Amino acid sequence: MIDGFCAVDYHVHSSRSHDCAASIADMCRRAYEIGVSEIGFAEHKDFDPDDPVVDFFDYDAFMADVDASRAHYGGALKIRAGIEIDYQQWLEDRIANYLDAHPVDFLIGSVHSIRGVVVTSQEYRRTRNRSTAYKDYFEEVRASVRAGLFDIVGHLEYANRRGSDAWGPYDPAMFADELEELFDLMADRSVALELNSAGTRHGLQTTYPGPSTLAIYTARGCDLIAFGSDAHTPEEIAHGYAQLARTAIDAGHSHVCVWENRQRTKIPIVTQAQQPSA
Repeated sequence: MIDGFCAVDYHVHSSRSHDCAASIADMCRRAYEIGVSEIGFAEHKDFDPDDPVVDFFDYDAFMADVDASRAHYGGALKIRAGIEIDYQQWLEDRIANYLDAHPVDFLIGSVHSIRGVVVTSQEYRRTRNRSTAYKDYFEEVRASVRAGLFDIVGHLEYANRRGSDAWGPYDPAMFADELEELFDLMADRSVALELNSAGTRHGLQTTYPGPSTLAIYTARGCDLIAFGSDAHTPEEIAHGYAQLARTAIDAGHSHVCVWENRQRTKIPIVTQAQQPSA
């Protein structure tokens, strides 16, 4: 429990991801110490053959680490094994074949690149204006949902991490049509939207996505949300968790999704102890 909220963090990395140095044991220790009740490891798995870290992720070693930590904590900390897929349309067959052979508790589909170009790169910004940059990004996210492979859309509006520097403040109202189409598709496919607190560490002072986008999501009748910190160090686990919880509650959500063996359930955001008495 954190600040009266039932604390779950479903976007945590470890040294089984190429960009994190902390072990799964280290991350679990920190989660347990600060009152996280359920932690979901979402290790990076890349498929672009030109990516220098394409073969970094070791599924068997990852699962062995997860099993060891589960044995250590027992029921005191729920530990879920997941993968964050770097989705690109041209890699979809490779992704699907890999996932068929590597079972996990949950899968996050995240768009970091489009046709081999990283969306936060100078090349991406140089070859697009504000409209095409975000529209291309949202189309790729829609493709990830249409693929039917993932449980969660990861850090939506990630293109804004460097976009604001290039084109000024991001306004989701400019892309309402793209967002509504995406959210209707997510509702049809029962794919959850991640509220990711990393944006508050990236200098944006907001979550991925922000409250205005979450309001569009909610207005479309969508009610599946996940919470994630995108932690790459123990200190980042559950970062901004109270802000995530309050943002969700303010938008009208009372439950957050959790997964086991790809089966989704919903649990209350507010703990029973904080519920008002009758």
